[in-house]
Parts: sequence; C-alpha cells; structure tokens
Amino acid sequence: MKKWPAVILLCLALPLTGRTQARTGGKTPPPAAGYKLLAVKATGTSRYTDKEILAASGLELGQSAADGDFKEAARRLGNSGLFTDVIYSFSYSDAGAKLDFHLTDIDKSKLVPVHFENFVWFTDAELLAAVQRQIPLFKQLLPVAGRLADQVNEVLQALLTEKRLPGRVDFLREGTQEGGDLIGIVYKVEEVSIRIRNLEFPGASAEQSAFLTAGVRRLVGVQYSRSELATVARFDLLPLYLQRGYLKASFATSDAHVVTASETKGEAPPADEVEVDAILPVTPGKVYSVSGVTWKGNSAVTTEEAAPLFHLATGQHADAVRLAHDAESLAKLYRSRGYMTAQIKPDAQLDDENSTVHYNMNIAEGDLYKMGELEILGVDTTSKDRLREAWKLREGEPYNPDYTRKFLEGAPSFLPRGFQYSLKLSEDLDAKSKTVDVTIHFKPQ
Repeated sequence: MKKWPAVILLCLALPLTGRTQARTGGKTPPPAAGYKLLAVKATGTSRYTDKEILAASGLELGQSAADGDFKEAARRLGNSGLFTDVIYSFSYSDAGAKLDFHLTDIDKSKLVPVHFENFVWFTDAELLAAVQRQIPLFKQLLPVAGRLADQVNEVLQALLTEKRLPGRVDFLREGTQEGGDLIGIVYKVEEVSIRIRNLEFPGASAEQSAFLTAGVRRLVGVQYSRSELATVARFDLLPLYLQRGYLKASFATSDAHVVTASETKGEAPPADEVEVDAILPVTPGKVYSVSGVTWKGNSAVTTEEAAPLFHLATGQHADAVRLAHDAESLAKLYRSRGYMTAQIKPDAQLDDENSTVHYNMNIAEGDLYKMGELEILGVDTTSKDRLREAWKLREGEPYNPDYTRKFLEGAPSFLPRGFQYSLKLSEDLDAKSKTVDVTIHFKPQ
C-alpha cells in the first residue's frame, strides 16, 4: 500500500475575522493540478460536524483539489466569523488527498439570535430552513462580525425573488442601547407597504378579545412590525390582563396572514402593497386573588400609615397595575419625609393550586436626607431676596420635595409683574453628607 507523506501546512494571510493558517512539514508538495479529494475532517470545533464543515468550505469529495483550493476553503471558513482560528493541513498519496481543518470556535458571547421582522409570506420555520439549506453553518445564531450575516441576507433576498414577492431585504444589528452590546440581528423587507387590516388574539376569550381589540384599535391601517407589536403587547395589552388578576399572562411573537384579493372581494392591490391580519397569540393563565400582605423593613412609615395606600383587599382579584401605582404613592410619602432613595419592592408569592397570591412588601428605606443649600438663578436681586425669605425649609431639616413643588407654584407672586420665564429645578443628592442641594433657575423668555 502506498504510504502517505508527512502532513503539509502553509501560512495564509489574516482573513476578515479570525486567523487562518497552515504550516509546511518540509516535504515535496503535491502537483499544482492537485489530487482527488478523498476526505475532509474537522477538529477543535464543538459546534459543527465534518459534513457541515465540508459543505461550508465549498469543496466536494471526489473533486480534483490542490493547495490553492484548500487555502480558499480555509479563507471562506475564516471569513464566516464563526472561528477565531482556522488551520488546515493535508496529506496525499497516489489515491488522492485528505484535508484536515483545525478550528477554534468563536466564544458564544459573540453570537446573537436572528429575528425576522415582517416576512409575512413565510413562517419562521420556513425561513430558517431556507437559510440552513444554503448556509450549512447557520444554526439560528450569527456572529456579530464576519460575512455570515450578509450571506443570510442574500439567501432571504433570493427567496423573495424566487417567489416573485416584492421588497428588498436588509438587516440591522440591534443593541440594548446606544453603544451597548449587540443582542440580535433583525432582517426586514423594505420598499413594500405591509399594513394591518385586523388583529386576532388566539387564546383569548370573547370577553378578553373585546378589551384587547379596543386596546389596539389605533393599529388598524399602520405598518406591520413584529417589534412594534411586541412593544404594544408589553406596555398596552399585558397591563389589561394584569389589572384583572391574570398575573401570569403572556403574549407570544406575532404572526401575520396575508389577505388575498378573493378575501376582500376587490381588485388586487399593487405588487408593493400588502394587507395582513396580524395574529398575536396570548396565554392568559389563571386569575389570582389576594390572600394576604406582609410588611417588611418599614419603620419611618408605620404599617398603619402604609397599608391604607394599597388596594389589596383579601379575596379580591390582584390588580398588579394598581399595585405599582400604590407602591409609588408609598415611595412619595417616604420622599416627603426625607427618605429620597426609598424603594418599595412587592414580592408576589403565587399559590397556583388555590389561585391566590400573598404579597411580601419589602421596603428599603435608605438614609434620611436633609435640606442643603438653596440657590436661585435668573432673577434680579430684589426678587431673589423675596424668594429666599419666603422659603421656609431650612438647612438641616428633612428634605421634602413636595414642599419645593408647592413653593414653585406660588413663585410668580414674588416676581415682577409680566415676567415670562421657563423653570429648571435641580435637586442634587449628596450621598456622603446626606443632603439635598436645590437649584431653582428662572430662564427669562
């Protein structure tokens, strides 16, 4: 049997992302025409199989391949952004060549999920399957750098073209905030109008559908957007359930049904105009009633003072929306007594068997803050003196922001008649001295 010579490896230039490399073992290289490719093996990666790496490399078993082909395959893998290192080696005999890739997977923290914003003609499963057929290394996560995100874009655009659907596919890397970490890559169809005709709520009862429909009436006729509907569900619709005691209610990602001309019994719309019925599935869960309340951590405000601010009658359904407002009312009471950093944290203990909730009202009162310095800007000396004389909250007394706001309501009586101004109030907390410095700035207009 013909023996295989020593492994051959050659150095390559740095690709777009990651390090692609080969080394030489000093043996005579194979002819430029190459050998029949017999096998491809991948080591070092825990995410991908030999078969997936072969498919992503652009090579095929049985083809005639030489070092230039292997170098290009390694570069293609490196440019995907999925590996920090790509090292290839190959050995050969008269029968053909065997290629080995040693790969180092990119850290999982540098991979983000894919989201499809408005591909209303397809399900997510269909889109994911179409992408994976064309991009073997795609597993619903994409690297934040590299060519893979662009390749997904090209596959989605080709899918629209194949189905003769309108629009241009584009994508956006989304972060938590300006300059924050990336949390996903969102693909969207541009240059097409996709408007909402109706909204449906699978999982909701007839009564629930009525108040949900009323809550989204303004969305009829607007552009369909999954992210926008998710925001509406979170801030507009979920509170409708929470205030009725459905403490575990949740909304799934929206889908859409494309309305056909036959459904409307009208003329077909222009190709770049699409009408859809938005589908927002909901899981209401149980209605929970209040079984009791336990107060923890309060001393500056007694339980007898705090409890009447809350609407938590035993046996009544739990209103989580009202609870949040009540907690803010208690926090306001604390601030009026100088506890400027007090935090009220209701902890809901759910009893699923009995459909009840017991609330532990955990209160972190924080430190007592006192009045510091008062500074008044933007008015003449006489007006400033009159304002200072009228100010009754003295340095060293517990600070009360309610007093400051009430004082500002009466401020015009201490100013020249006809004086027009805008007002800026600054309350600066000094954590070291536990004081609040107040600056009142009257800006003439």
